Amino acid sequence: MIKNLKLFCLSIGTLLLIYLITIFTNFDFLKIINSLSVALTVLAIILSGAAVSGDRQRGNYYANPKETTNSVLRSSKILIFAFPFYLTLLFKYLF
Repeated sequence: MIKNLKLFCLSIGTLLLIYLITIFTNFDFLKIINSLSVALTVLAIILSGAAVSGDRQRGNYYANPKETTNSVLRSSKILIFAFPFYLTLLFKYLF
């Protein structure tokens, strides 16, 4: 739980750093955040194994259950890291 909170705070720090960089440069903040959120989501899908069929997921799990569990945990950490990016995009598009 504490590690997830640290990861979330690191993500917020990264978001603020990106915002500061876009203030002093000519980059578009929303395009960077959108690209990063899509990239993190695709990476989480690939690492979790959700992009394969159910038969392959079951086969991978029974072949190495510990590695499958670790990959799902890694993908959930990536999604926790991406959550502030999603909130930023949601806030910007709603308001």
